[in-house]
Amino acid sequence: MQKIKISLISIFLVLTALAAYFLYNGTLGNRQVDALDLIAADAVFVFETHEPVLAWNQMVTQSFWQKLNEIPALKNAEEQLIGLDSLVGRSGNLDRSLKGNQLVVSLHGIGKEEFDFMFTLSFSKKSDRSFIAALETSMPELSKVTERNYSQVPIYELQNINLPRNLSYAKINNVIVASYSSFLVEEAIRHYKNSRVPNFKSSNAELINTSKKPKGLGMLRMNSLGLSKLISGMSRKEGFELVNELVSNQFAANYELKFAEGKIQFEGQSFFMHGKKMDFSEGPADFKNSAAFISNRTATLFRYNFKDIQQLGKLQNANFEFKSTFSGELEKSLISKGFKEKLTGNVLFMGLESPGLNSQDKVLLFRTQDLKSQLELLKAYSKEQQGEERASSSIDYHQGQEIFVVGMEEFPAHLFEGKYVGFEDTYVSGLGDFIVFANSSKAMKLYLDDYFSDNTWGKTLQYKEIAENFGKHSSFGMLIQVPRVWEMYLNLCTPSWRVFLERYASPLKAFESISLQVNEAGKSSLVEVKYGKVPQRAVQGVTLTENRRFSLREELIYGPKVLSNFNDSSKDFIVQDENYQLHLISGEGELVFSQVLDGPVISDVFQVDFYKNEKLQMLFATSDRLYLIDRLGNFVDGYPKEIQGKTLTHLNVVDYDNSRDYRFFVGTSQSELFLLNKQGEPLEGWDPLLINSNLAVSPAHHRVAGVGDQMIALTRGGDVHFFSRRGEPQMDSPIKLGEGFETGYLLIERGSATASRLISVTSMGEVVSVNLKGEIAYRHQLVRPDKESKFHLLKDQRNDKYLFAIHEFNKVTFIDQDFNEVFAYNLISEDVGFQYFSYSSGKQLIILTDKEQEFAYLFDEKGQMLNTLPISTKNPLSVSFSTTQNEYIIHAISGKDLVEYKLPI
Repeated sequence: MQKIKISLISIFLVLTALAAYFLYNGTLGNRQVDALDLIAADAVFVFETHEPVLAWNQMVTQSFWQKLNEIPALKNAEEQLIGLDSLVGRSGNLDRSLKGNQLVVSLHGIGKEEFDFMFTLSFSKKSDRSFIAALETSMPELSKVTERNYSQVPIYELQNINLPRNLSYAKINNVIVASYSSFLVEEAIRHYKNSRVPNFKSSNAELINTSKKPKGLGMLRMNSLGLSKLISGMSRKEGFELVNELVSNQFAANYELKFAEGKIQFEGQSFFMHGKKMDFSEGPADFKNSAAFISNRTATLFRYNFKDIQQLGKLQNANFEFKSTFSGELEKSLISKGFKEKLTGNVLFMGLESPGLNSQDKVLLFRTQDLKSQLELLKAYSKEQQGEERASSSIDYHQGQEIFVVGMEEFPAHLFEGKYVGFEDTYVSGLGDFIVFANSSKAMKLYLDDYFSDNTWGKTLQYKEIAENFGKHSSFGMLIQVPRVWEMYLNLCTPSWRVFLERYASPLKAFESISLQVNEAGKSSLVEVKYGKVPQRAVQGVTLTENRRFSLREELIYGPKVLSNFNDSSKDFIVQDENYQLHLISGEGELVFSQVLDGPVISDVFQVDFYKNEKLQMLFATSDRLYLIDRLGNFVDGYPKEIQGKTLTHLNVVDYDNSRDYRFFVGTSQSELFLLNKQGEPLEGWDPLLINSNLAVSPAHHRVAGVGDQMIALTRGGDVHFFSRRGEPQMDSPIKLGEGFETGYLLIERGSATASRLISVTSMGEVVSVNLKGEIAYRHQLVRPDKESKFHLLKDQRNDKYLFAIHEFNKVTFIDQDFNEVFAYNLISEDVGFQYFSYSSGKQLIILTDKEQEFAYLFDEKGQMLNTLPISTKNPLSVSFSTTQNEYIIHAISGKDLVEYKLPI
């Protein structure tokens, strides 16, 4: 199937030789024909140049060509061009002979998902005769040529072993038309014979008249209808939303081709067709400040900086199906109350990178002049929709921010003229002077995590240039980060297109980003395609470096756990030694306190604001007691606490309303659940609550905006329990999921109870998913190499992405969430530990710890080992990522030491 993958230049070389031959023999007609008159109106795009050799030479000298040269067709093209130049005597003869002649390359659809190029080369009568004579001598090497007539015009079919298919060509006066698809040549003849048939030039008069002659290296002429046709042909998804918007907002553009350091530029003018006018006057917002609100996980960004929010209303999606009842509700409850009037024209619309086949997370930010009143209007509207009680129970909190849900389907699109689709439900919060909309609870929480951990463009050295320059002098901008959209777009492609993209992924992914900027009134438009070197990591023993070490007197058995110092937000570390002494070590390596406990710590260490005074205490458990200690090592009054006669196995913290009225969720070895208040007293319904087997993982409270509270307990016996806050069983729980669990679970929050789901893997290797209605969503059996194989779910630190690990006696295999093998590692050990950290595409860390030999191995997402010398430890590592330094910071305990490592990427 022929697509863009065919050799463009091979056509160009052959038709150049043919044109020269016909000129030399005087067989071309006298009437001059404009090549644009022969091109069909529905061409995807047209590239026109009078400097074909200069454009080609500049392209092949760019650094990205070294990667593109891996594609065989393009490598062959370069070799053929060098051969042609040699044929005509070098010394610039080829350039002098073709200079000033019109070459047009056009792309056309020839089937549902097939495209092919047509080349038209128009020679003037002043062609270099010595050049022609030299080419004529090469004609016998062009193998077999057959001839047929179409509308009384001869069409020639050229067969040659160096061509991927038979080449069709025809001479029409001074123009040679050539294509591997004979249909396109026939179509060019029809346009020549019948001037009443619309062609590209007549159908795009506005486009051609704006710039009648190409400038510089050449000009790319295109419109949104052609672009939508290309996307539709590549996509297996019917009714693709981007296609609908391109069709409804018809625009066109002329772009002059330029090359700059590290980028390809197309600079020119874009405009709406059919006389439609749009006010692109720019607002005062500073993009550099807005960059602090753009997540580093952003795959696609649309940025609007209009002078007035009303300008945004002129950009409409005519294909969006409005529901009149929804529109009426919005007019009454929001618009008539001035909701839009308080919005500025500054909008950020982010599509975040999404793993596998998951739906894309979307986050939409509107800058407002009065955040508080805007949020109150939205909250009041939410209560009108859902009722007071349900709306209140659906409120969630994350990173200290309130989150509530607007249950209207496609709420932003109904509010803003059909734009910003993809919001089944809309989750709302506020940040700075922005109203924040997200299309799922999980998307909102991950976005807030990014913002508060400085994982944003404004705080990251990697994005410094973008933050300073993108949108600097424009009212509209769009940016696509190719590596971050790659997997998602592969899943949208038809099978044949996917095969092509996967085959040439390495050279194509050398293009890092594609951006578009439009300034006031569309007077100028700039498209930039940035490229860079594809990193080839040569892993060396010095890649992972020890940065510093802190030594204690006794062997360490627990930690390190990272805590936040409430005084200055620096990092502190908790460790415990073999004598059960707990030590707090500051980020500077100073011992803050040591406190003797009654036994080893068996839980995580949680920070709570017990006194609601912004000072944090540490909560954790041993098997016999519950401890609460302040930063100076003092016990909070009444602590430690015992639950008489009970052995504690698990601990978690619950804060329903972000009110700091904490509940402590405790599991025991007697298959019991306790829910304690801050004073350590059991609450009614949880004193205790019996379950049918011991816990596989700590019990937890989950509040999903739009669904409400869920108290969840996963047991080793294979059951999942859902409880209300009062300890009442929900959804006919317990629900039998499998034979048993030795690993945790991941709760994917997607808005509704049906879409949200809990995922885990049983001890027999069956992946099982249950939604929040208690319904089994799916089951999938992983490969089970032998009866002794163990299965683990690895969830990242954000509780967003996950992997599976299959542990055999001599090997560990990692499986992604689409059940494809990621990589395998040979390891003989019966006791292994796993960790998974994901910060963005290309910044994923998988840790495999051999607890028997006390070695930890670090891998990237492709299975490449990052440390040839393993870290000495048998405990989980503490990992953070520095966006400013682009490096992992890793802490481990080894013997008596707390050790800090740095791993640049």
